Amino acid sequence: MSESDTLVSARLVTLKYLSMDKVEAYLQQHADCVACVIGYGADPVAVTATGHPVLWVDMPVFGSGTSYEVWVTEKPVTKYREGLMTGAVNEDIFFGSMSIQLGGAENLSSAAQRAFTSIFDFLQRSEYPNLIRVWNYFPWINSVEDGLERYRSFSVGRHEAFVRGHKNVEDSPAACALGSYGGPLVIYFIAARSAGLQIENPRQISAYSYPKQYGPRSPTFSRATMAFRDNPRVLFVSGTASIIGHETVHHDSVSMQTRETLANIRAVIEQAVLKGFPAVDFAKDLALKVYVRHERDIPVVMDIVREEYGHMSELVVLQADICRTDLLVEIEAVCWSSVQ
Repeated sequence: MSESDTLVSARLVTLKYLSMDKVEAYLQQHADCVACVIGYGADPVAVTATGHPVLWVDMPVFGSGTSYEVWVTEKPVTKYREGLMTGAVNEDIFFGSMSIQLGGAENLSSAAQRAFTSIFDFLQRSEYPNLIRVWNYFPWINSVEDGLERYRSFSVGRHEAFVRGHKNVEDSPAACALGSYGGPLVIYFIAARSAGLQIENPRQISAYSYPKQYGPRSPTFSRATMAFRDNPRVLFVSGTASIIGHETVHHDSVSMQTRETLANIRAVIEQAVLKGFPAVDFAKDLALKVYVRHERDIPVVMDIVREEYGHMSELVVLQADICRTDLLVEIEAVCWSSVQ
């Protein structure tokens, strides 16, 4: 068994970013423990050759036409399907996903509210009531629709579902919301039996406390969630950008925005360490997903990321629209505690 296989078997959940030529062998190797497969690129694939369904996001992949994000669990999973939701479940964790076609009479706010209401209804009646991490992708995130930017419209619908589900915003999961180049509203999430610990960033105002200038409802997420405190711990760091307080800084400099983004991630990890998360070995215990607005900026961003973290085993770079028009880069992370 390789070192990477040992790490996978010792974690409740882990992930790999894989090219098309490597994904099938990995899926076959982990078989019944594959919880979720997300594909990125312009040419959607519904099912892999090994039979695993693929949740597809229309985002260009730097250096490759296609990339696959594969989540694997320590214990075998059972497939789940009900209504909008498909998923995979074992005794510790639930992976859920949904893909909602947009258009027609339903606007994005309504679609987001419907999706999150479905999620909260499921969590309430399940054995996995704790929402740990959520990913949200939908097209034209910065476009204005019915007088409101689509990201802000999405935030309204998500917030209303939180209110109707009687959820405290302070308990919001780690999350991100990025703009794809087409297709449906894609949501996938992790829920668990045990509650996570929400981590905030002292350099920033909590997103759920943003002033009204950012829309009728504030974004509903925490800066990070520390999960699985009774096992090898995982820190899910939300999509992070060049924001101090609540304001974008370094508007016209992708290099300075990248450095500020990394400073914010560093601050969040430091807060998690203060609350009991072990120090991170970035070479083997860190996975990064980097979103860059303009393709021309990707080499600059990646030089700075490598300067910060060196060689990482898990990294994917996507071209995507970001929730504010003045943001040029956003980075999310997953950190694992060292396996004892």
